Amino acid sequence: MPVTPDDPTPLPHLYEPPGDTPVLVIGIDFGGTKTELALADADGSLLARERLDTLAERGPDQTLARAAEAARRLAREARERFGAPVLAHAAVAPGIVQSDRILLTPNLPGWEELALSARLAQELAVAQVPVANDVRAGALAELRHGALRDADPGLYVSLGTGIAAALTIGGRVLAGAHQAAGEIGYINPGGAPFDAVASGRAPLEELVAGKGLGERAEELLGRPVTATELLRSTDPAARDLADHAVTVLGVALANLCAFADPARIVLGGGLMAAADVLLPALERVVVAATPFPPELRAARFRRDASLHGAVTLALDSLRPREERQENARPRPAAPPSAPPTAPLGAVR
Repeated sequence: MPVTPDDPTPLPHLYEPPGDTPVLVIGIDFGGTKTELALADADGSLLARERLDTLAERGPDQTLARAAEAARRLAREARERFGAPVLAHAAVAPGIVQSDRILLTPNLPGWEELALSARLAQELAVAQVPVANDVRAGALAELRHGALRDADPGLYVSLGTGIAAALTIGGRVLAGAHQAAGEIGYINPGGAPFDAVASGRAPLEELVAGKGLGERAEELLGRPVTATELLRSTDPAARDLADHAVTVLGVALANLCAFADPARIVLGGGLMAAADVLLPALERVVVAATPFPPELRAARFRRDASLHGAVTLALDSLRPREERQENARPRPAAPPSAPPTAPLGAVR
């Protein structure tokens, strides 16, 4: 069915096709509950999409087979409706997506030894299918089309059931030595044992992400409460819990700023349904806790960020690396209007 992006502002045109033939790509977003696919044009605008139940408990083979069949249906639609073939596919998934396996993705049992790129290329009968972590792909969409386009470095933070981030530098998303850059849920903000991660915990995620916040709110208030409802609550006990979570998250972001000095932090994910409450509260903490505060902004793609990321990954695969970097090259940022309040000697 036809769809529109979250923001109706036209997307920047990133790939110039030869002649008048439309450039069409397919992005695939694998999740623990649902798998979504989209047919998109050269601007990254979604033209048609399909949604499938992942049925994760049945293993990856059936998910990949059904996703490939859905991709073939979208390819037929591309030919019949737009008169053009699909030129590239790409896919994203949660966890640490490596060439021969996907780690730290408990919601997709059996994917631990899955070579996702190779399997999808086989299922789709194509030469290659670029793959990436879903949050870092969302950051790529913001970098190419959205709120990170003129920021360097930039920091993208996804606040949903869990929490993860991505650092963008020089027109690229940092992957890390193990494809694990940005897994900030494992940061220990203090209070957890030093070996909490080794025992299977994610200390920051437990305190500030949607699942952990909801569980603590329900325990405190004696009734089911979503994280978004908690952030908007006027109940004194709920307000204390929300304020503590925002402070912990803000200090964590400030610590990341002290290391990476981003020009902008862009926040997406489900908790941004309360952006009008969350953004100002986080900004107060970050401004007070770092000598060079970045701009904080809501993501362009608050919904379907991973799907837009998969589409952007597919479009990126059509362009030379040099062009990708030039296209995303940021404009120079204005110098700060005032010096930091902390003495420079304290932060050097």
